[in-house]
Amino acid sequence: MSLEAELARIRAENARLRRLLDLTAEQARPPRATQTGLVVDHPGPVAATSPAADKVRFFRRLFASRTDVYAIGYENRRTGRSGWVPAVEGGWRKGTSKPYLRLTDTVVEAHLTGEVHIGLYPMLRDDTCHWLAADFDGPSAMLDALSYLKAARAVGVPGALEVSRSGTGAHVWVFFEGPVRAETARTLGSGLVREAIALRGRMDLAGYDRLFPAQDVLPAGGIGNLIAAPLQGRLRKDGATVFLDPGTLEPFDDQWAYLSSLHRLSPGEVGRLAARIGPVRVGSAVGGLREQTSSKIRPRPPATVEAVLGATVGIDTAALTPAMLATLKHAASHGEPRVLRSTAAADVDVGCAAVPAQLRRDARWAARAPAWFARCRRYRGRGSGEQPGDPR
Repeated sequence: MSLEAELARIRAENARLRRLLDLTAEQARPPRATQTGLVVDHPGPVAATSPAADKVRFFRRLFASRTDVYAIGYENRRTGRSGWVPAVEGGWRKGTSKPYLRLTDTVVEAHLTGEVHIGLYPMLRDDTCHWLAADFDGPSAMLDALSYLKAARAVGVPGALEVSRSGTGAHVWVFFEGPVRAETARTLGSGLVREAIALRGRMDLAGYDRLFPAQDVLPAGGIGNLIAAPLQGRLRKDGATVFLDPGTLEPFDDQWAYLSSLHRLSPGEVGRLAARIGPVRVGSAVGGLREQTSSKIRPRPPATVEAVLGATVGIDTAALTPAMLATLKHAASHGEPRVLRSTAAADVDVGCAAVPAQLRRDARWAARAPAWFARCRRYRGRGSGEQPGDPR
């Protein structure tokens, strides 16, 4: 039987089945794609051997940001000071107001070849963004970043680990298929930070301050906060601003091929994940111990918690599990997670977490916290996995 005859037979059979099942044309239509988001101008495969123009196009699509403004990194060799300023016509001068320069292909190419180091403003005018980045600094930056990356992968969020320009800091990037409201992206990021702190109890709460975009909405006329762009040509030669294999903490041999392989979350996926893991509870909203969920390793809590009640409540944290320390830090804070550093002294020194007086001023905890912590000091559980409850 010829191909045309076989095709005619199949069509006739399909028509007969539709009549038997009494299907409408809409019901008989082939199923729509199950993809949750529309991929618009998806970055195609790019490799180290690709032409420079292809790399520039790929970079601008993957790291999509504001195009009406970008930042330039500077370093004063005489004073040793460095920082960032918006790129403006004629060069930046303090106290002057000049038009911003646009982010163009030429600027991106100069960044990739090492002539300049640019900073990206992720938040668009309509309060949306195309990616979320978390910035980690300090001596434990890479450990914190790996905890964040582990928390992300546990819930199906694909993260890319970059070593920052200093060579000691780290960024974790999550890319989206289309624009996502900054508030939703930040809720997702905050939830991942909370889980990372539960994995690594001594992780600095400043992680909440280092999400990009840094705001839920832009003030009128504002441009938001910037983050240093990766893959800067000169720094790449020293192994900085490049993406690392989390298994070896060494740069991928072909940075472009690796980035081309990354999955990007659809806006719908971001919304569902943000609703699943956020928002973060702090202060009196913390109802009890919250265990981490991204690891099968769960240390047993101690039977006794030592506490000293004074101007603050001091707790010896040496024996606390990471999940207990994370819960205590969040319970001891007041307001938004991003102000944890100013209200909780739980990050201080040598294994001692101090719960500030702000906690006791909270309406719910004021009358109960001292008695609760006094119980912690004297508490002897019937088993090593039992802890004193929330002061209800």
